[in-house]
Formats: sequence, C-alpha cells, structure tokens
Amino acid sequence: MKTTYSKLTVEGDKKTNWICGCFETVDSFFKFCPDHNGVLRTIIESKIDELDTKYNKTK
Repeated sequence: MKTTYSKLTVEGDKKTNWICGCFETVDSFFKFCPDHNGVLRTIIESKIDELDTKYNKTK
C-alpha cells in the first residue's frame, strides 16, 4: 500500500513534511531545517556517544 503523502524529491522520498521544513525520507534519513539543524545535531551526537560508551562497557 503506497502512502498518498509521500513526495519524491532530490533528497529522497519524503514521508513527512513538517511545517518548519524538517522531514524524514522513506529510508529513515532525517533532514533538518536550518533552525533545528544545530541543536538536533548536538543531541544526536550526544546520544551516539552515550550509546557507544554503554556498548563499550558491556564488552
């Protein structure tokens, strides 16, 4: 079943187009608008570091 709200773009097939301009492609790639890019990048990198640290402790 194909969703009717998908839109094929240069960046990929957009599943969700939020008001601010952030979106997620069908292959789970997130693209953030300039207003949110900096803060979300910081949060994501912090979470990755946290998961890496947690994973390394379990080895």
